[in-house]
Amino acid sequence: MEVYFVKGMSNSYITSDGVLIDAGVKLNDVVKVAEQHGIKIRYLFITHYHVDHIRYAADIAKALGCAVVAPELDSDVVEGRSRPPGGLAGLLHSLMRVKPVKADVKVKDGDEVEGYRALAAPGHTPGSTAYVKEGAMFSGDAVLSSNGRPVLPPKRYNFDQHRAEESFRKLLDLKPKVIYPGHGTPIKFMP
Repeated sequence: MEVYFVKGMSNSYITSDGVLIDAGVKLNDVVKVAEQHGIKIRYLFITHYHVDHIRYAADIAKALGCAVVAPELDSDVVEGRSRPPGGLAGLLHSLMRVKPVKADVKVKDGDEVEGYRALAAPGHTPGSTAYVKEGAMFSGDAVLSSNGRPVLPPKRYNFDQHRAEESFRKLLDLKPKVIYPGHGTPIKFMP
C-alpha cells in the first residue's frame, strides 16, 4: 500500500487503495493528489471530531461519493447532533461553521473496514480512533510527531489527559512500521 500526504489544517493521507484519512484539507487538494496517482477515493476515514480533521468532510463526501467512516463515540459531533464538549473545541467548531456529514459506517475498537482495523484511542476526544493496515498506523492526534519522534498532543487539546496518555502508550506498544500522525512528519520505526 502506498500512502500520499495532503497538507491542510491537519495532515490528511490518501492510500493507493482509495482511502482518505481525515478531512482537514480542501476538496481541490484531495482531487489533485488522487488524480496525480490515479486513485479513486472510495472511503473517508475520520479519526476524531476536531475541526481540523473534519472541516471539509461534507464537501469531500458529497463531491466524491465516498463512504464516511467515523468513530461511533464521536459520531454525534461529526453528524451535527451535538457540539464538541469543552471550550476551545466547541468554540472553533461553531466559528468555522463545520458542516455535518453522515457517517455511513460507525466503528468501535477492533472493527475492520476494507482491511483497516479501527483501534480505539480515547483521550484526545472520547472517540479518538487510529486505523491500522499492513504495518501502517494512521493515528490522528492520538500520536503526534515532533522531528519524527512520537509525542502526545498538548494537554489543553485533550478531552481526558490520563486516557490520552494510556492510548498513546497502547498505540506505540503495537510497534507499527510507520505512524502517519495528524500533525508532524511520519514516524518510522526500525525493523
